[in-house]
Amino acid sequence: MSIDKIFHIMKKDSKAIFKNPAVVITIIAIIILPSLYALLNIDACWDPYGNTDNLDFAVVNNDQNATYNNASYNFGDKVIDKLEDNDDFAWDFVDEDDARDGVENGTYYAAIIIPENFSSNLLSINDQNPKQAQLTYLINEKTNPVASRMSNNAVNQIQSKINDEVIQTVNGVAFNQLSVMGQTTPQSSLSQLSYMNSSGVDNYFYSPTEVTKEKINPVDNYGSEVSPFYIVLSIWVGCVISVALIKARYLGESLYKPLELYFGRMGLFLVIGLLQSTVTLIGAFWLGIEVSDPGLFIGCVYLITIAFMVLIYSLLSLFGNGGKALAIIMLVLQISTTNGIYPVYVMNDFFQALNPYLPMTYAIGLLRNALLGVYWPTFFTGVYAMIAMIIASLLVTIIIKEKFDNVANKFEQALKDSGLF
Repeated sequence: MSIDKIFHIMKKDSKAIFKNPAVVITIIAIIILPSLYALLNIDACWDPYGNTDNLDFAVVNNDQNATYNNASYNFGDKVIDKLEDNDDFAWDFVDEDDARDGVENGTYYAAIIIPENFSSNLLSINDQNPKQAQLTYLINEKTNPVASRMSNNAVNQIQSKINDEVIQTVNGVAFNQLSVMGQTTPQSSLSQLSYMNSSGVDNYFYSPTEVTKEKINPVDNYGSEVSPFYIVLSIWVGCVISVALIKARYLGESLYKPLELYFGRMGLFLVIGLLQSTVTLIGAFWLGIEVSDPGLFIGCVYLITIAFMVLIYSLLSLFGNGGKALAIIMLVLQISTTNGIYPVYVMNDFFQALNPYLPMTYAIGLLRNALLGVYWPTFFTGVYAMIAMIIASLLVTIIIKEKFDNVANKFEQALKDSGLF
């Protein structure tokens, strides 16, 4: 294997690009397209939960007044008053027929129907058989999978607000009842009760426990959270596009040994891959994704790019169109299996078993550390995995390229002779 011949191939590739405008335009397109895939997806889901005010949500109030402690209440009206001041969703107050039709035809993502007996059931605390008030929640789950879950959150919030109103209303009477019951208790207990702060008692009965949330590596927006997945995915897609459009074989290949051709043409693919990633990096900073360590982020993106390109280019060099097919099959498997969006442990056993053996699993973990907060053990696991991928791809190719090249050439020629490839 001659180093001079390898550099000669690289030089001829460079000249071939710049002397042909059509080639220049094609190369620029190859460089830009993968970054658009990542950046458009990240931007599209930047803050979906912050834009729920654009989701149409129907509310129906059929509630009738109910009497409690000689006073008349309508909790349905209270709910409506609260929602009119709430801009979390685009609330539309309609009758029941319109709400049901709207959810069915997709006008509304969801609807809440407050029934006629809503207040009476809420205030049935003094009845022998107290009833739990029911809300009817309509959701058309075929409309959109994420919108339905956002609507679920809205219903939970409404339920919580209703509970607040009810507790504030009935607590006073409930405590009066407790006081009467307490007259049979020892005098010491009554003395202790008399010193209790009523607001403190209200708070206790309303929420006897509290949860303090402590965030580790907090992230301000959903776009930044999913950016490691989309950036890594775009790098793989960029490599696949490159090997699909640019030949791994050389016009004067009879003058060179297989490994000279392999290393000579590799330079072109690596340069294109690094340029693709540079465009992605520029776009990522322009979008404003959260980056805990910019230098680490840039270095990791380039390392992942080199690892992916060496692997996919090696598959192309060894197996031709078969290598392209393998790269695409790996892409399909990795989209669902690499812990990018959904936790791998919610997948079936097959995908869980496959997860540790896929390149993007380690690339996504590496980029998460660089972007959202470094945990050094998992960071170095990702670095070692990328380096191991580069070394393994090179070694396997060096070992079998010379012997396998004639078989691969015959296979490629057979495909060409078919007139289909």
